[in-house]
Amino acid sequence: MKNSASAAAAQPDNDFLSTRFKWTIESFSKLKSEKHYSDVFSVGGYRWRVLIFPNGNNVDHLSVYLDVADSAFLPYGWSRYAKFSIAVIDQLDSNFNVREDTEHEFNKGEEDWGFTSFLPLSELHAPGRGYLLNDACLVEADVAVHRVLDWRHDSKRESSLCTTIKVARDEDLNQIGKDFYFDLVDFDKVRSFLVQKKMPFRNFKEEVAKAFGISAQCQRFWLWAKRQNNTYRPHRPLTHEEEMQAVEQLQEVSKNANFAELNLFLEVELGQDLRPMPPPRKSKGDILLFFKLYDPLEEEFRYVGRLLVKRSGKPLDILTKLVKMAGFSSGEEIELYEEIRFEPHVMCEHLDKRTTFCTSLLEDGDIVLFQKSPLVGNTEKCRYPDVTSFLEYVHNRQMCSTKSPTQLEVGDGNRLTNTRSSIPLPTDLSTSTVATSVLTSLSLPFLKENSLSAAHVKIVDEIFRKHGDVVEKVQVPDPAFKTFFLERLSSAVELFRSQTATSITAEVLEKLKNMIQSLALQGVKVDWLESFYEKDLKDQLVEVKDQLDEVEKEIGNQTGDSAKILDPL
Repeated sequence: MKNSASAAAAQPDNDFLSTRFKWTIESFSKLKSEKHYSDVFSVGGYRWRVLIFPNGNNVDHLSVYLDVADSAFLPYGWSRYAKFSIAVIDQLDSNFNVREDTEHEFNKGEEDWGFTSFLPLSELHAPGRGYLLNDACLVEADVAVHRVLDWRHDSKRESSLCTTIKVARDEDLNQIGKDFYFDLVDFDKVRSFLVQKKMPFRNFKEEVAKAFGISAQCQRFWLWAKRQNNTYRPHRPLTHEEEMQAVEQLQEVSKNANFAELNLFLEVELGQDLRPMPPPRKSKGDILLFFKLYDPLEEEFRYVGRLLVKRSGKPLDILTKLVKMAGFSSGEEIELYEEIRFEPHVMCEHLDKRTTFCTSLLEDGDIVLFQKSPLVGNTEKCRYPDVTSFLEYVHNRQMCSTKSPTQLEVGDGNRLTNTRSSIPLPTDLSTSTVATSVLTSLSLPFLKENSLSAAHVKIVDEIFRKHGDVVEKVQVPDPAFKTFFLERLSSAVELFRSQTATSITAEVLEKLKNMIQSLALQGVKVDWLESFYEKDLKDQLVEVKDQLDEVEKEIGNQTGDSAKILDPL
């Protein structure tokens, strides 16, 4: 096995240093391990290596990645940004070299990045090609590195370079009937990716392949659009030409939706073995419809699936499939409705099963609601016997309970009241999902939902009254971070209060120290908490230890006082 690295041509951007690394993998067909690493090489003082999966990373392609060689020994919160390309050389004809390029910010949790579906194994091993000449494979990696990012100083710069892509999948549509009833998905609860704006979208598909285990050729992405009736639906699939563009160009296309991020729906088809397969070809004569099922006896609403149908087709043509989706007995009679809008009032229209989808004016992204056909004389057993009456009930219930407070008012127990003076907290204290990739880059645990609990709102109330806006100077690309950091800060205070000077352990102390340091690193004002940890807490622990040494029986008397001592507020 041979390795070599050489400095590439000087880059016009002085912030970057680049190197070309060449790796000759001999006896390729005899490699036994699932994955294989190159020797380590350095670029700008950073240590890298190339990682390959000779038989594919759960795909029938050669998979190749760039890996941070010393990730296990790097300090807390590390990150490094790199532009790189990887190539497999055809040693008989350079015209057939395969090269892919991308850029990525490496961090804890994403120590390697690259291309899951790099080169089909059938082409790699093809006798007429020179990818495995004399059973040797030649891999080249061009790597250009930038200085390590400091989020406290470079967050604004990174914000201008990055954007968020939110990807909704069928799994996310299962929220319907639990958290909401209208439209299809709450984008605050789907997977988010923080990516470079100039990243080619085809490279983003590789990131999705790695995150979801769905190869790029099995992915079809749809743009969302906000309609004139204020509903938000999948609008059209991306074209092949659009997938070759940069992410920022697609963001321009989707700006009519009035969203800062790029929202997408990922369509994935499963074969009989329940494994992803390439999606069926979609022509202008096809439309993608989504289906929800209503059960009037249980008063339940849920998403059951989607179908690609012919515009010229009729509901009669798909009744058997819908009955199967719902788990009904074969031959069950059902009624269908189109969900049109829900503001300012609910509008659902009954669909004639014998009328074509085109005549009914159905289009891509439309939602069809269905239920068992109500039995004559049996509707009195149900409060809301049909789809329309149930949705009107839900709409009226939401209208009665909806409030738009300009500030949080904190009271006792689990209910928010105005019995105490209200405080102006950040307006982003709402349910939202923080991008997994960003959280991982900060080496912080992932929270599916970071809305504050009533207990934590009370703690935040105390913090703001005593120490002011502690997240005022936080500068990160996603505003939901303020909520996340307040959750972490509240958890630290809560952890302090759950301990006593006689029971606190070294493990808990270390955990508290890490929590405080991570918050300080991101610009959260925690000097008051650091002071308590480093001085007041230490003094109290020493005092209690001295008392216990003097009289062992005083443990019981000191425990109650110690519980009060461990309160940083």
